[in-house]
Amino acid sequence: MVASRENLLLLILADLRQNVILVILGIMILISALYNIYITHETRELVTKKEFLSQQKDNLMIEWKNLLIEEHTLDEHSRIRSVATKQLSMSQPTKQNSVLVEIR
Repeated sequence: MVASRENLLLLILADLRQNVILVILGIMILISALYNIYITHETRELVTKKEFLSQQKDNLMIEWKNLLIEEHTLDEHSRIRSVATKQLSMSQPTKQNSVLVEIR
């Protein structure tokens, strides 16, 4: 039984030596297939990351536009206050110079 296993092993090795080109091509095909699977996985991960970053960019653009609108609104109020104070000599009303009018 041990001799038949050794003979079988020798037969397999002899067969592999005769078909070494086919064995090398088979190994290269297997490596190529595994590399293809790896590259496909990496591509899918990168596409997912790109989509996430694109969504994050859109959210930041919306926030930036809202901040610009808020800045312009605040600039407008400060400009109105500045014109009222400087050009029209207006001031903020106080309790002493305010009059309460009741309507009946």
